[in-house]
Amino acid sequence: MHYLSEEHILIFLTQLFILLSLSKLIGNIVQKYGVPALAGEIMTGILLGPTVFGRFGPGLYSKIFPSDLIQQNMLETITWVGLLYLLLSTGFEVNLSSALKQGKAAFSIGIIGVVIPFILAFSVFYMLPDTLIYRGALADHLSFSLFISIAASISALAVIARVLHDLRIIKSDLGLLTLSGFVVNDLFGWLLFAIVIGFVSNGSSMDIAGAFKTFSAAALFGLFTLTLGSRIFGYSIRKLKQLDLPQPASTLTFISVLAILCGAVTQWIGVHAIIGFFLAGIMAGNTNEVSERSRETISQMVHSVFVPVFFAAIGLKVDFLKNTDIFMVIVFTSVAVGGKFIGAWAGAKTAGLSKEDSFSMGIAFIPGGAMEIVLGLLALELSIISEITFVAVVFAALFSSVLVGPLLSWTIRKRSGFDAGDFLSHKGIIPELKGSTKWEVIAELCGKISPDLKNISCKDIRTAVREREEIMGTGMTKGLAVPHGRLDGLEKPVIAFGRSSSGIDWDSSDGSPAKFIFLILTPLNDQSKQVQILAGIAKTISSEEYRNSLFDLNDEKRIFSSLRNRLRENSVS
Repeated sequence: MHYLSEEHILIFLTQLFILLSLSKLIGNIVQKYGVPALAGEIMTGILLGPTVFGRFGPGLYSKIFPSDLIQQNMLETITWVGLLYLLLSTGFEVNLSSALKQGKAAFSIGIIGVVIPFILAFSVFYMLPDTLIYRGALADHLSFSLFISIAASISALAVIARVLHDLRIIKSDLGLLTLSGFVVNDLFGWLLFAIVIGFVSNGSSMDIAGAFKTFSAAALFGLFTLTLGSRIFGYSIRKLKQLDLPQPASTLTFISVLAILCGAVTQWIGVHAIIGFFLAGIMAGNTNEVSERSRETISQMVHSVFVPVFFAAIGLKVDFLKNTDIFMVIVFTSVAVGGKFIGAWAGAKTAGLSKEDSFSMGIAFIPGGAMEIVLGLLALELSIISEITFVAVVFAALFSSVLVGPLLSWTIRKRSGFDAGDFLSHKGIIPELKGSTKWEVIAELCGKISPDLKNISCKDIRTAVREREEIMGTGMTKGLAVPHGRLDGLEKPVIAFGRSSSGIDWDSSDGSPAKFIFLILTPLNDQSKQVQILAGIAKTISSEEYRNSLFDLNDEKRIFSSLRNRLRENSVS
């Protein structure tokens, strides 16, 4: 029997201290320059691992990261906890109801966005004459080609959510459709991955009967969790809150217990525990009983501690210099980035999006991010791919994640500019809102602007805005809310504004009540201006100095003049 010694614990704590502190430091530094923290965290592992530290300081490296099996298992365990909780928090982002309400558009973008890059990648890699150095010990040419095609097809929901947030368009209709398309993309991509795992789970590269049995069990469990399971989860949370237990601690504990149970079930089925954690996150993210703030609390904890250690530890597993194959890096990156762009663009065109929005959608789907790396790591652990292929997957994931922000920002800026201040309604200014709920506030703002709109009643506006609000809330950070809707018969966009000194609960991610509410109405078929208006409003309210100055203005005319000038300055051009 093996026991942990004092030295084991000391070395383990030293490893955690070095990995966590350096990964957060480097991650924060690169993030300031617009590079995802993920890149800095993996860079930390490369510097501390056999690629750099182990090559130039082998003596000290072997003391801090010894080859002792017990020591390695201690660090491996904590990194797996990070991976599991990363999938749990990723599941929070998967809003099934939004995807379903988006209907054809979300499914066209999501499914075509997987199928095209999958076919393209499979065609390229299956045609390679020799893949021995690229595939793992348990994979044959077909199973390797299937996996690499899935890795090239899946996109990173967390990366694009952050990019949309930074560009201040996450609450726009384009942002909603992008996230909804990602939901379908993720579910379809993980479904394909579960099938490949079924092929190799019994130690045979192509066990068709075993794969069918595994897939069927996984599909039934997934169907249960996403339908009846979500209702049971919501009911349980309501009962838990009635017990007057400490909140949100009790809810967070319940979510963790549920995730562990789901992970154990999927591991027993044979499709890996991470899929169970992913499904648990979806269940928690699709119930009104769990607030966005509670989900954000778990996500912050995961991304502050577990995720940096997990990605930094990846660099300890592989010598990136020794296993870099330029041919594989270039081919996989080109196929993954190009295939996902073409797939999402084609899906958007099929759904009837405009030329501008289709191009933006194609760009939005290129990042592989954490999910591509997770798939690569699992395939490496399952001996489906070699370390050479894993390095190529990591490079493609990082390259695409760094690329998407600047490219998507460019697609927004290149749209024809206009003065958003021209759409601000002079009569639609309310210095102090009377309503105490978001529905009352929306009704107030509707009542102010509806008399000036031809053939559009206040009821028509409320209905359109409420339908959009119920799909995905429009509460943003820093006390801003941007309820909006599209209306048939509206000739040009209209913006109304109201202030609330006490604030309105809008279920924002930072928990702050909404004090600055902009009601935005756009024509039904205008798919471009809304994105630019939202970006301009968010940029306007992002300044704390300006937010404070708005509260110093008590006259409707002065508020209107100030906002119009500020929106004009911040209009996208």
